[in-house]
Amino acid sequence: MGSILCLETSSRVCSVAIGCDGQILACNESEKENAHSSALTALVDRSLQQAGTGLSGIDAIAISMGPGSYTGLRIGVAHCQRVLLFP
Repeated sequence: MGSILCLETSSRVCSVAIGCDGQILACNESEKENAHSSALTALVDRSLQQAGTGLSGIDAIAISMGPGSYTGLRIGVAHCQRVLLFP
């Protein structure tokens, strides 16, 4: 299995992790309320750096599906689209 970029935006805590072959290579989170949209890009960048890879090294993206904040879920999906369309 390849590297997976994991986004959790449905809860109060916004988190990003990168996993590969059952191992967590990087994990970063922000507990700042109502800051998912502003924190997500930095968390992804920090996680990629810690994992020693770039977006080209990511094979899949996993996004939480809730339950949780509908706005938070939209932020995760929109960020995923941005990552895929404008790397």
